[in-house]
Amino acid sequence: MFRLRPAVFCLVCLPLLASASDHGLNLDTVVVHGSSLEETLPTDLSRYGAELWILDREVLDRSGVSDVGQALQGSVPGLFVSPRAGRGDYASVSLQGSRSEDVLWLVDGVRINNRLFGDTSPLDSISTHMIERIEVLKGGQGLFYGTQAVAGVVNIVLRKPGPESGGSMSGAVGSLGDRRLGGHVRGSDALGHWIVFAEQDQSEGYQPYRDEAYQENARRLPRGFNRTSYGGRYHLPLGQDQSLNLLFLRNDVRADFPRPVANFESFNDRSEHILSLKWDQQLSERTGYFLKAYWHEWWTDYTRLSLDQDGQVDVINDRDPWGFDDQGINLTARHITESGSELLGGLDYQRYQGEDFVLRIDGKAEAVAAAFVQYRPRLSFSPDSRLAVGARFNRSDFGGDQSIWNLSFAQPLPGHLELTAGAGSNFRLPSAFELFVVDEDFPAGNEDLSPEESLNFNLAVSGPLGLNAQWQVGGFYREIQDLISVADGMYINSERSVRVRGGEATLTVGGQTGWSGDLNLTWADAREKGQSQQIDGIPEWFINARVAWNAPQYGWQLQARHTGSNTSTLADFGPQQYGDFTVLDASAWRAFGAHGEHRLTVRLENLLDHRYASGVSQAMTPDGGPFQYETLGPPRNLQLAYGRRF
Repeated sequence: MFRLRPAVFCLVCLPLLASASDHGLNLDTVVVHGSSLEETLPTDLSRYGAELWILDREVLDRSGVSDVGQALQGSVPGLFVSPRAGRGDYASVSLQGSRSEDVLWLVDGVRINNRLFGDTSPLDSISTHMIERIEVLKGGQGLFYGTQAVAGVVNIVLRKPGPESGGSMSGAVGSLGDRRLGGHVRGSDALGHWIVFAEQDQSEGYQPYRDEAYQENARRLPRGFNRTSYGGRYHLPLGQDQSLNLLFLRNDVRADFPRPVANFESFNDRSEHILSLKWDQQLSERTGYFLKAYWHEWWTDYTRLSLDQDGQVDVINDRDPWGFDDQGINLTARHITESGSELLGGLDYQRYQGEDFVLRIDGKAEAVAAAFVQYRPRLSFSPDSRLAVGARFNRSDFGGDQSIWNLSFAQPLPGHLELTAGAGSNFRLPSAFELFVVDEDFPAGNEDLSPEESLNFNLAVSGPLGLNAQWQVGGFYREIQDLISVADGMYINSERSVRVRGGEATLTVGGQTGWSGDLNLTWADAREKGQSQQIDGIPEWFINARVAWNAPQYGWQLQARHTGSNTSTLADFGPQQYGDFTVLDASAWRAFGAHGEHRLTVRLENLLDHRYASGVSQAMTPDGGPFQYETLGPPRNLQLAYGRRF
């Protein structure tokens, strides 16, 4: 079923990395300290066959990245991330050949996907200074996480409080007008442990379109942003086996959105709040649970000033609001039987309300309730085998009832090999735009839409390759039914379906010090059944490679990202090809001081200043004719950062 071209390519490229060693990610090697069931759930799922990749704090520090989109670019096999116009912008995302709307994003387990528009990635409002690690779970994960986890989950874990006092501060400047200042402090009081963090990050940006794309009624403005984030966490231990945990995070962002036609100025001025309260309790050595309530608010004021051919400025949008509120509560419990089997289960409730005065989406509320269970039997006839089987029942106000199942398996093989496999069904609830849009310039919303349903299969084999090296080859298959599309001017569930099949191959060499390297290739064939064209925004293949040297006090790394051809289908021009480019990034760091508490990092993005397109769109000229234009990826950008731990 799955082609092995990625594996052949990696084997051909082995000599390139024969002397290399550290891989910027840790595959099943990061230990999550703490007894929280929620915190250990991703690593537990990886033990039972799910593929987990983790970017830890040290990886982020060494690379010098300040943006989540940057951090994920080229770092996780199978994950394609392409920010539209550089740091702090929306991004095109594909995980194992998925659409952007098939990936679920979390911050400390709180879902942050924009349910107004399912394909809008939430990467523009989170900075990396506040992050402890980023967890990427591949494959369908709807059992525990619900809607949109069709291709996987990305969980951004913020810094945590602890019994020790300390903190850090950092600052950075860049050649694209980048300025960044952040810090955090942690400590303890008579009741518990706390941490507070903050960052201010801004960039003047760069001109995102070619000179010839700009019409005479548009100013040639850069795409910049100004982002302020602050928050904190409090951990209150109430006895040996129970605790209360509070999280608060606020992000304020002003993001420019220049246009190549009819534009004097356009920008979003938004605020985002995330608040969660979680109770953890271990009732006995075998039984524990957590109860978590959360609130996520994301609202934007959109302003657009147009410019006509006579130089007259007209107000199109004057701080017109759009956004959403998302509240929910989750109860998850685990019991370990005397034989060593595990039983997990719980209840999930979410209430969502969104509204848009720009594209006119009705402000209706939707409630979703779910129950889920997973059984992990201890197989006495094969103690090293790990099997998990589960089911989830979902009920929503719009979309009706939905039942899904999940099966995963991990099996050690001779020769220190391991086989992992997963299969299951998943779902994506309709977005608020698809349900409730009433704008005359768009298809009508349909409150009777059903969720899209998918069937997923993942299979991988991994093992050692000589001393201090690891390889993995895998394949994936996904089929999506009840596809939400447009017919007769209205959103409907069509009889069309999407089929995705592909493979990944990964090689990592080395450890935390000395030479290290990693190489990975992803191939994905994503098409509507009966169609020969790849789905828009999903590259058929991409390759990432990294070579690094790290010593206790200094290090450097060179990263190469090659993206194959991509497609965007324009209304008046049909399918248009873009992509097929290679970008090099380099960084170096030096720690100094008695305990390495000072760190200086230099990062050079797009080392060769390669000019490439990250997307193709169309617009209307002042005379009313259609024209197409490219959105350009970031040019060369030199960043210098200093940090100090205390």
